[in-house]
Amino acid sequence: MTSEQPPALSEHFDGRAIIVEQSLHASTELRGNIHFEAFASLKTRQGLQLVWHKPEDFDHFLLNLDTSTHPANPIQGQAIQLIRDAFDALASDIHMTCLGTHGTIALRRMGMLEPWRDMGGRALMTLVRAIYQSMTEAGSPRFDPMTRQEGRIVNRRFLPPTVHSARVHTEPLQTANGQGLLMTIRLLYDTVKAEGTLQERLTALGYSKDHIQSLAKLSHSPGLTLVAGPTGSGKTTLLRHVFEALAQEMPDRSFLSIEDPPEYPMQRIAQVLVDTSADNRGLAYGAAIAGALRADPDYLMIGEIRHPEASSAALDAALTGHPVWSSIHAASALGIFQRLLSLLFVAKFADPLTNLQDPSVLSGLVYQRLLPKLCPHCSLKLAQVLQENSYRGDTAFIAMLRRLKSQGVELTSVRIKGAGCKHCKETGRSGLLVACEIVRTDQQLLYYLANRDQEESLAYARSLGLQTTAEQALDFIGEGLLDPRDAENCLGFFPER
Repeated sequence: MTSEQPPALSEHFDGRAIIVEQSLHASTELRGNIHFEAFASLKTRQGLQLVWHKPEDFDHFLLNLDTSTHPANPIQGQAIQLIRDAFDALASDIHMTCLGTHGTIALRRMGMLEPWRDMGGRALMTLVRAIYQSMTEAGSPRFDPMTRQEGRIVNRRFLPPTVHSARVHTEPLQTANGQGLLMTIRLLYDTVKAEGTLQERLTALGYSKDHIQSLAKLSHSPGLTLVAGPTGSGKTTLLRHVFEALAQEMPDRSFLSIEDPPEYPMQRIAQVLVDTSADNRGLAYGAAIAGALRADPDYLMIGEIRHPEASSAALDAALTGHPVWSSIHAASALGIFQRLLSLLFVAKFADPLTNLQDPSVLSGLVYQRLLPKLCPHCSLKLAQVLQENSYRGDTAFIAMLRRLKSQGVELTSVRIKGAGCKHCKETGRSGLLVACEIVRTDQQLLYYLANRDQEESLAYARSLGLQTTAEQALDFIGEGLLDPRDAENCLGFFPER
């Protein structure tokens, strides 16, 4: 579908409405939204036709829409093209690093960061400035390379069709040549279209049957369930689909989410706004959680616990018996306990250790990683690689094989990333594998964790069925789905037994 003129795009309503020629197209997710209803009423009085689409049909409509646009200036046009190139390359993130006299752009594809292109330092800084000042909704309208800043790109004129929004973050850097800067742009879109029941959604997202059963049980448990993992590990995607599935399953219940800011529109979920103008974001986040509890929710989702105030408010919510789901940064499922405890101590929460030893308060610990799946069309058998002497004399590669063998991996089934082909857009990788640690807590496990007994905690968790992400990665390697070099790049070296 194309039009002679660039389509006029609605810059509001989370990208779920768009004006094309003489029609206002909208997703049915906006039905009942009083702000949109008022906007649509005005536009229909002005002669536009209102056309409703199911959510999946609206996504398809955007995908086939010609969103060519006249940028405000050549630099903005360069930025729009960069985002489009990253989208076409199946990238999840763009890393723009200004290092004084020179700069680099890298893309994260299938979980791996890859060099993309080099630029002069001044030119790249100009591009970064244009993105922040002319394309983002930001807390501060003035770009300051000496300050950490955040913003969002939500204007559909700047985004590829199926990208809902982009999260922008800048970090000042100290370089040998003086002041530098890192800007990261996270493209927010679902790589897998998941709908239906929780089982159907999690299956589409790549979770195993055991994972799905465990997550289904946790979804109906009272208390706090925390999902951990590094940036880009699918935490927000998991939270979103758990809550959308529950809201679909129980339409008579109230579901609230608190995010700073909301990353995706969620069906049947009331998304509470955080006061982003507040000087102390932690206090604002904690106040939003406390306020949400007064709104009579049945289920509560907290986008991320990164401030002490948010940890305190989340535990307060769990103590009331509400099922609460949130994300947190930790290095393993069992490591979540100590991470939460340290935040609660900073928040001066009264007697956090006693409260955290109650499985009805802290009910679930989830840690996950996304690992790049080998392209089945161009990956190579290890035997073929060794026969061609591709790694003769490569001591690091041989040492890795020795570690795999000591871990019990059958080397004849191992496959290695190929050169790339048309099926994987020359990346050698096709999709992502989910490695997920899921622990349903009980009194004994929480006792071990509270006493910092790591060996007993891990041994007991294994007796409950825990399989670590490293162990799952070894299974993927043995099945020929994961290049062992990618596994060790993501998870660290496997120990040699």
